[in-house]
Amino acid sequence: MSRAAGSWHPARQKGFTLIEVLVVIVIIATLAGMAGLSLGNSGARAWRSEVQRLAALLQLVADRALIDRAHYGVVIEPDGYAVVRFNSAQLQWETLEDSGTKSAARFVAHQLPDNMRLEVLEEAQMPVAAPAEFAAEEKSKKKQPSPHFVALSSGEILPVELAFYLLEDKDISRGAFISYNSLDGIKLEWQSDE
Repeated sequence: MSRAAGSWHPARQKGFTLIEVLVVIVIIATLAGMAGLSLGNSGARAWRSEVQRLAALLQLVADRALIDRAHYGVVIEPDGYAVVRFNSAQLQWETLEDSGTKSAARFVAHQLPDNMRLEVLEEAQMPVAAPAEFAAEEKSKKKQPSPHFVALSSGEILPVELAFYLLEDKDISRGAFISYNSLDGIKLEWQSDE
């Protein structure tokens, strides 16, 4: 034997120790759990984004009314909303696509996903200055869009309160309330049953 007493080394084994395998399993499980939570919450994130989009649109419409010195409104439907402008020549509200304004591209009608619903809790009360005969004549004309949110050219906002719901299996799982008036500005309140 030609080996020296202290120079002999056992052959190195190739492979992983039990601790290394366990660490890898824990890391994979953690990443899978985070991915599951992230994907499971995507509906709530999309709903929150839609609520913030509508609140920002209301503010933008109010600003646009002041800048253009025109009356603007938002027609709210359970499954979407559209911006309208008052045509003072024809004394009627019309969608921006019909009005031919430069703002039309920015204010296109928006359709909500199937799991979201809008509800008008309190809508703008339009001032009535027309004689009864004129009002009757206006009602007999074709159905016009009637805005629930109204921003006047003077900068005044007619009070409105909206509820924006996230649905799960046709039941309300989350709600947000948007209120807007001239004195308080826009207020956003979040609620959920969690």
